[in-house]
Amino acid sequence: MISLDGVSARRKPTSIKNVTVEWGPGVHAVVGTFSDGCALLLAVIVGAARVQGGRIRVLDGSPTDARIRTEIARVGIDPSLPDGLLVDEALALASVVRGDSPRVAHERLSVLGLEALARRPVRTLSRGEARGVALTEGLTSSRVRVLVIEEPLSSSDARTASRIVATLRDKARSGCAIVVTTSSLRDAGELADDYVLMRAGALVGKATSAQTLASITPEGAALAVIARDATDARRLVVTLASEAEVAGVELDANVVKVRAAEPVALARAVARAATGANINLIEIRREPA
Repeated sequence: MISLDGVSARRKPTSIKNVTVEWGPGVHAVVGTFSDGCALLLAVIVGAARVQGGRIRVLDGSPTDARIRTEIARVGIDPSLPDGLLVDEALALASVVRGDSPRVAHERLSVLGLEALARRPVRTLSRGEARGVALTEGLTSSRVRVLVIEEPLSSSDARTASRIVATLRDKARSGCAIVVTTSSLRDAGELADDYVLMRAGALVGKATSAQTLASITPEGAALAVIARDATDARRLVVTLASEAEVAGVELDANVVKVRAAEPVALARAVARAATGANINLIEIRREPA
């Protein structure tokens, strides 16, 4: 359903180089950060970024083809929704664009427990709520056969995260190819059937278990960052994903384990991320790399 053969692309400040991978129905994880090119890879898959080399096929065609684009859904860190509409109106509009049969918004939103958002103006949604609505649209559309998601468990409490995992697996069983990017090996292990590791724009490893993937993660500096609670920890993970120096992030309850090639750069990145997420850290510990 998704086939990349030697694909290279660039969109400042990131690039991907000579990526070859094939994905069919199922949930597939790309483990890495924004600076590794993970978001760019998803943009290439949905036809939002230009390929400079190699060949990509999605649903037996080009992802830029108008017919195929109606069968692809993308959920980014900052999803784009029509600001002038209510949430139920935005879902109804998406159904028209995709050629879906009309469905009651309340029922669609219930898959992630977001029924209370149905009559909210889109412009009043938090980023987490907007991501939930965008994810609901992709998960509940009968037309979507390829779904790509950045950090699907970020900013989610334990209950919502478990619903996301279960609903993604249900969607995959219906024949959908789902590609998620995450900087957390733990999240990847909960979400996916198989894994690829991205570093500096290159695909450097493939595995069928998160444990195997962890064994090929490059060495470097590592810190264990202890947040006040799991919510603050997830907010920190989201902010760390945009830090160029960070090579990997793993989340375990309220503890965020962060890796980088150089210890001083890692410490500075963690400090910037904590400030950007507006959270107070309980403790920072050095860890074996």
